Amino acid sequence: MFDREYFEKNEFVKKIYSFENLQCIEDQNDVMHICFNIDINFFRPTGVTITSILENNSNMKFAFHIFTDAVSKKDLEALEKTTVKYKQSCYVYLMDMAPFANFHIKHPRFKKVSYFRLYMPKVLKKITRYFIYIDADLICINSMEAFKKIDLEGKVLAAVSDLPEAVKTRSDFLGLKSGKYFNSGVLWIDTEKWEENSITEKAFSYQGRDPKSFTCHDQDVLNLVMDGDIKFIDEKFNHLGCDGSKVPERCIIYHFFGREKPWNLALTEYDKMWRRYLDISFWDSVDDPLPERKPENYHNFKQAGKFFRKHHNWQNALKCYLWYAILKVRLKIKS
Repeated sequence: MFDREYFEKNEFVKKIYSFENLQCIEDQNDVMHICFNIDINFFRPTGVTITSILENNSNMKFAFHIFTDAVSKKDLEALEKTTVKYKQSCYVYLMDMAPFANFHIKHPRFKKVSYFRLYMPKVLKKITRYFIYIDADLICINSMEAFKKIDLEGKVLAAVSDLPEAVKTRSDFLGLKSGKYFNSGVLWIDTEKWEENSITEKAFSYQGRDPKSFTCHDQDVLNLVMDGDIKFIDEKFNHLGCDGSKVPERCIIYHFFGREKPWNLALTEYDKMWRRYLDISFWDSVDDPLPERKPENYHNFKQAGKFFRKHHNWQNALKCYLWYAILKVRLKIKS
């Protein structure tokens, strides 16, 4: 069913909002294309990511491509202001969710918009040979020029290996022959090779499978399709920051890997850096370093408690552990 003809016949994009800088349009060979797939709740983090890229790469030209299921007028206005300020281009693709309906969801807090990244090379191939896909929970802290120097050696894409403990667990569970497993938070993609190898078609063939046969979402699907046959690159391109510890100066992308995100919990150096880019951006700032005291945020207070305890701030640690217990109980009563 999911052959090339299927993707040529069906319209996946319902509408496109364009904010174009003429300079970028006229000289496409010099433009770096960067893609996101998000739901309407992630426009602010995406705006922060875009702002961090532009603040650290004033000498480069960018076109940002945002694939989403919905968008607000407020977010479109913020994106337009961003493109005007930095003289760059941005495109928002409003997607039809129907073609993605039979993909699995392992964790209810996630949405199927993540599967847009399996389709976006079909759109980008008409615009550019190479592009970067990136998650919205990261910031750029150095020049992006190094991406242009990646030699794919004939491979479809380049990515960073996942954390060592995850590689073995997930590759064994999925039955990957290579024993390798990459993190899909940052991907350098060759659209020609992607098409030649029918990656979208192969990925869509995993629709309808039992969710219990996966460890996560589209990242598993991509790893099953590629099974290690990619270009593995240095972790500076996608540093999986789990605790906010100091990273090497050569790091380009800092990825807020894990459940705690800087828009909810800002305690570490990089959380605070994310907040600084937020303040520069055209999206609303966040003043409180701790999350709202809502039942669904109970886990964040546990992590905050661990952080304060590690830094011997016993009073704040106790307060956070207390709120963790209260909110967890409230969540159980609520459910």
